[in-house]
Amino acid sequence: MTNYLKKSRKMKSQPIKKSNAIPIKNERKVKLVKGPKGRIIKRTAKQKYGTSKLEADFAREFLDKLGVKYIYQYEAKDIGRFFDFAITSYDDIDFIMEEKDGITCIKQEGQNTPISFCIEVDGSWFHSDPRVVNERKLNPMQKHNKVVDFVKDRWCGLHGIPLLRLWEYDIRNNPKKVFDELYKFLGEGYKKKRIKENKRKPH
Repeated sequence: MTNYLKKSRKMKSQPIKKSNAIPIKNERKVKLVKGPKGRIIKRTAKQKYGTSKLEADFAREFLDKLGVKYIYQYEAKDIGRFFDFAITSYDDIDFIMEEKDGITCIKQEGQNTPISFCIEVDGSWFHSDPRVVNERKLNPMQKHNKVVDFVKDRWCGLHGIPLLRLWEYDIRNNPKKVFDELYKFLGEGYKKKRIKENKRKPH
């Protein structure tokens, strides 16, 4: 285990300041947290992950349209981090499904799901897209996110899982580029699947 992964276990997300949280009175104890440019992010008290409109839009407009099977908010338990999406090329398997925050996806717990690659949809402000943010003037939260992104990159590398990072700007403004990247990674996933299946066949 590398020092990067050891450090990541101790890493915790920065607490949401009470002044920025608007509590909603209901059974789920939902908090609406103000993000950049007044955007609202939903979080529940028991949730270990946050769901953004960007993630929901990406799932609907890209993954679901392509008929891709995926785990939403895939947990890498050894580093205590979540990847936005974990894609499987084994779409012929009848996986147990579940719904997370309105997104229908494969259930991670209780079944073995071969992961072909992971996807991170990176918000321009939160993850410091150089087209939008001056990298010389990052706030503490943005610097922290860069460290977390590095840890996730390392984890995927150590586990032999390709990681596709997509910027919010491209998802919103350049869908063709996003689709092209998805087709590329999906193609590699299906290729690896065929190779594994051929190895299992008697010769």
